[in-house]
Amino acid sequence: MLILVVVAVSTACEPPRGAAVIGYAFPRDEQRAALVAAAALPLDTTSGAIRVVGDWDSGGTESTVEIARARRLAALPGVMGVVGHAGSRGTLITAPIYADAGIPLVVPTANSGRLWEIGKWVFPLAPTDSVEAEFLGAVAVDGLKASRIAVYFINTAYGTGIRSELRRWLATRGLQPVDEVPYVVGADLETLLEASLKRSKPDLAVLVGRRIEVAQMAAIIFEQDPSIRLLAADGAYDQLADLLLAAGPAADSLYLTAFWVPDTTVAIQRDFVRRYRLETGREPTAFEAMRYDAVMVLAQAIREVGPDREGIRDWLHSLGGSRPPYAGVTGDVSFRPGARRNLVLVRLREGQPVVVPEDGVW
Repeated sequence: MLILVVVAVSTACEPPRGAAVIGYAFPRDEQRAALVAAAALPLDTTSGAIRVVGDWDSGGTESTVEIARARRLAALPGVMGVVGHAGSRGTLITAPIYADAGIPLVVPTANSGRLWEIGKWVFPLAPTDSVEAEFLGAVAVDGLKASRIAVYFINTAYGTGIRSELRRWLATRGLQPVDEVPYVVGADLETLLEASLKRSKPDLAVLVGRRIEVAQMAAIIFEQDPSIRLLAADGAYDQLADLLLAAGPAADSLYLTAFWVPDTTVAIQRDFVRRYRLETGREPTAFEAMRYDAVMVLAQAIREVGPDREGIRDWLHSLGGSRPPYAGVTGDVSFRPGARRNLVLVRLREGQPVVVPEDGVW
């Protein structure tokens, strides 16, 4: 029976001998996609079993945790590839560890454009920050007809990347942000936003961060001026129940960017949603679907080329070239330069996500 072997805090559990291992570099509360993927893998392949090995140590500072996690996973016997890490910064600082060990790293949700520049062992799955910035800009300017755009962004590689690329895209339209405000987790968002709204008087706010901060900012802006349009980057579209609770009345005014929204008319997506509910008792999020695809594309590479890290790396590079893209839950998977992943715009209606059509009413 296939298992998810967990490396907890400082304890390492070796996978069964002879198994090809996929490392899973996410914290304790982000292991569900790995569980669903492990349950979907075949009992055996021509080259042996495939196991998914998680690592959920969550103590210490972010950099310390991510580096320690990467070193443990890279040292696992039989590891043929790793899925991770959770954010752009953690991925950028750990990518050299995997490259030095010759281990393919499939990155499901981190979107820094720098990930495409750090070597042949890194395989980003999400749209880059420049692609997402273009999407946000088009929604803001062409869709929502905004001309006074303020950007509120978390001061990390993720936030600064989207802010810089959005500023660059707006310049192509002869525009510039009326205000750009960085923040850190735990900042006094109310004071920052009140001062910004008074001095810049935006007609649209782009909110770049994780769901709790985005929800808090949306609530504050909505209370100050409900006429200001609210447009959130992808980081907010996770655990919608938490977002709804924190945003309050502002939730229905939010436009949310998402990597994926399930379409149950598509067989592969319908099956994934069913199995995810069965295994976890939850609805799958876009981030979880991306992580699932990352595990499964590595598993497919192992099945086709065997436990050969260089062969797996070359197989991943070939997708969309000499091989067709991998058919994933979130769409076709290819790691070719310039390959564009889908982005969708979502609004919440009575707590349920509704995709905004490209030619719909804004």
